[in-house]
Amino acid sequence: MNVPKKLERYLLETKIGAPATLAICAVAGGHVVLEHITNTMPTLAQNRLQDFVALLGLSNATPVLAALVIGLSLLRHHQQKRSWGFPPLFLIGMGIEAAMCTIPLFGLGVLIGVMVPYTTVETGGLALAFSAGLYEELVFRLLLIEAGAHVSITFLGMSRATAMPYLIGLSGVLFACYHAPLLEGFDVTGLMVYTFGGIWLAVLYRYRGLAIAVWTHVIYDILVLAQ
Repeated sequence: MNVPKKLERYLLETKIGAPATLAICAVAGGHVVLEHITNTMPTLAQNRLQDFVALLGLSNATPVLAALVIGLSLLRHHQQKRSWGFPPLFLIGMGIEAAMCTIPLFGLGVLIGVMVPYTTVETGGLALAFSAGLYEELVFRLLLIEAGAHVSITFLGMSRATAMPYLIGLSGVLFACYHAPLLEGFDVTGLMVYTFGGIWLAVLYRYRGLAIAVWTHVIYDILVLAQ
């Protein structure tokens, strides 16, 4: 299949290139500002990451965690020796792509009669969307899948390609378990929504990279909380 050169470059750059790096840094920096303005409580995933940062002897304040995410993102980009040059329209394309990637999530909600995984919108909803979108993707997609892939390759003798479907499924199940306390009792329908959502975001992470998964999660949460 012949992919146009511009599209091929867009798919590569927005997955591992400068636009992806800047998109992740923007969410991290934006969340710090929003949390400061609204004084919003951090999500559980953010709390756990801040606890880990504290174990390293650093402050567990949100700006420190965000600075660590931004610093590691920039370091990774530098180590890849990739150019910072790219068409600005790539960033707009990422926003459009991420918005379109929320359609399957809303589609499932409409299909089974459940639209929102949250209850009501309160002050700081935007900060919550940024926190969940960034830090839940770091935990359930980047850390979980990459650590699982390492274990599968090193100790189970599996190839990355063979292990990936299992890791994507595990990511979805654990994502649902993480959100279970938000549900009323044992809500099978709600768990299905979260499991499918986690699997879909893991598929996006696998094939389109962390930045698209993060922004899809952020935009979805913003649209949900805006209802």
